[in-house]
Amino acid sequence: MTLLAIVLSLFIERVWTTLAELRSFIWFERLVDRFAGKGPARSSSGIFAVLAVMALPLIAVVVAHVLFAKIFAVFGLVFAVLVVLFCLGPRDLDADVHGFLNAWEQGDEDKAQRYARQIYGETAEPVEMRALGRPVVEGIVVAAHDRWFGVIFWFVILGPLGAVWYRLACVLRAKCLRQAEEDAFKDAALLMHHILAWIPVRLTLLSYALTGSFGDTLEALRKEDYGWKSDWLINNHLLLIHGGLGALQLEQELAADEARVVGASHVRAALGLVLRTLILTIALIAVLTLGTWVS
Repeated sequence: MTLLAIVLSLFIERVWTTLAELRSFIWFERLVDRFAGKGPARSSSGIFAVLAVMALPLIAVVVAHVLFAKIFAVFGLVFAVLVVLFCLGPRDLDADVHGFLNAWEQGDEDKAQRYARQIYGETAEPVEMRALGRPVVEGIVVAAHDRWFGVIFWFVILGPLGAVWYRLACVLRAKCLRQAEEDAFKDAALLMHHILAWIPVRLTLLSYALTGSFGDTLEALRKEDYGWKSDWLINNHLLLIHGGLGALQLEQELAADEARVVGASHVRAALGLVLRTLILTIALIAVLTLGTWVS
């Protein structure tokens, strides 16, 4: 059922092009503001506040899944498909990249900047038009994990609960990063996301190596310059960026020539890399599923 739910969800996402407009987590952000807003409780007991605000939607998902599965197995499958479908994204990475490329190549700076920030993050520093290629390539290899692979990994491990948990952790992380001040709640929210992302990030890196340049990926990850060995949590995204650039054989080129312009062909290559990785991920899940059936 896990494999079928993932395949159906990805298929529906491909054909239902307006789905991204329906994915909204405003309700969760309002829940966070209501139950973990400003105040002494937020600053003094961050981890408990994060767990409390997560508990209500996660318990609701578990109860609903159990009830649907008990009534009729097909209902459980339909519920799982809807959950994965809702948790992917929330934006369509393929559409964002093609929208960026069209605007960038046509010289439409406003649209190019808007699409670029959807890909590499709204909290990132502004980048001039001609230099957008590199942050977009970096954003693609990171966004593919946050939009697809992290959700799929936790769905395989914990079912609908895992998919919702990871997506809410991403939403909470993005909300906290938009907050300038530091407090215990923000630290706890970021820590939870880092922990949940730790394993799928490394599996995604391995997949990038298999679908791209294996040797260049390993060479990029051997370098000590990026500091991920000194901070095993916070550097999840650094691993994805430099491992992804290595898989695209861009890491060494950029290191040798910092002035090198990352162009549209590199952006297309990055999108191709993550799409191949998505196919590989589904194939591996299929093999594991068939192996389980046979045994």
